[in-house]
Amino acid sequence: MFRIFDRYLGRQVLVSTLFAVTVLSVVLVLGQIFKKLLDKLVDGTLPPEAILKFIGYSFPSSLSFTVPWGILTAVLLVFGRLSADNELIAMRMSGMSLRRICAPVLVLAALAAGLCLWINLKVAPHAWAEIRKTTQQAVLNDPKALFRPDTMVDQLTGFFIFAESKEGEKLKNLQIIQLQPDRNNERARPSRFFFAKEAEVADGNVFKTREIRLDLFNVLTVGRNWPAEANADELKAMSEEARAAYIEQLRMEKEGMPEVNYAMTAQSPLAVSLNKMFQNSAKMRVEGMTMAQLVQGMENPAELAVDGSIPPSHSGMLTEFHRRISFSFACLVLAFVGIPFGITAQRRETSVGFVLSLAVGISYFALIMLGGLWQDSPDKYPHLWVWLPNVIFGVMGLVMFIRLQRR
Repeated sequence: MFRIFDRYLGRQVLVSTLFAVTVLSVVLVLGQIFKKLLDKLVDGTLPPEAILKFIGYSFPSSLSFTVPWGILTAVLLVFGRLSADNELIAMRMSGMSLRRICAPVLVLAALAAGLCLWINLKVAPHAWAEIRKTTQQAVLNDPKALFRPDTMVDQLTGFFIFAESKEGEKLKNLQIIQLQPDRNNERARPSRFFFAKEAEVADGNVFKTREIRLDLFNVLTVGRNWPAEANADELKAMSEEARAAYIEQLRMEKEGMPEVNYAMTAQSPLAVSLNKMFQNSAKMRVEGMTMAQLVQGMENPAELAVDGSIPPSHSGMLTEFHRRISFSFACLVLAFVGIPFGITAQRRETSVGFVLSLAVGISYFALIMLGGLWQDSPDKYPHLWVWLPNVIFGVMGLVMFIRLQRR
């Protein structure tokens, strides 16, 4: 049965943790909205239900960050106040050891670590996958939303499209640049320019055709004919004289006036490929993979490559596997290091506790993210880097805790 002291200290830490987690989660979710959805909110690309869905899935996925940070903030605030009010001295004088005083806090931290483990293994991957589906497939579900007035569309395959205005379903004063790769597929060059007074997006199943069709009206088309360039094998097969003549001819064609063709049409259909958007959607992200998929991908990546899906690298999956487990111990590690920090600070002011939690939290999460940045560089052993914060702060907390206990 819990003693009065355990209930008192546990309640203080729990209430402070809930408050800190709420504030941090709201800030983090709002930051994600401004980062990923602000432009879509302004121009109305995403429907309201998609935005609400984004917020709903962002909140549980943010808990993997905010719960450890909330525990750290609460421990710093509570133990800082206990130290400043000399309550810790009174507890020590009553015969309680520092280990016994900290027991309820560490129990709460261990329970929070179990919650984070469940979030990291089950909730966060599903939430992240749904967020990605919401933001990436919204346009594929409604291609008409891709074209916004006075905005350049540059995420299409081989096209840049700009519409000056939009009236209902019709695009006004459309300007299109069509790109064409060279023979060696090393670079893309503008090959045709379209100027249309009006255009409409034709209805169709984009998931089947992987393209959208634009019906252009009152169109001026300008075609730019680039000189054909020989590839390396063709140059090698030429004689020295033929190669020199070819290079000189190519130079003259590039320095001279370009060959341009003009055409005026009342109506012209234009098929625009969506392969680039589908390829981005097909790339699997380790953040959205379940633990079973990570294990399966590390053993046999080919089993994940179904329906055009592109699995991540083995190093990326291995790093994410270790990161989720390592990150789950953040609550326990940060609480353990927060106790001596809070006691030695000896301040009852809330601002001091928040500043300390900010410094410690940023340092911890920066080391965790460092392993994530190197997840595709197996030579840097990123799967071991994600354990480094637990080792550093765990040893730091242990040393400081032992010193305080000997006082």
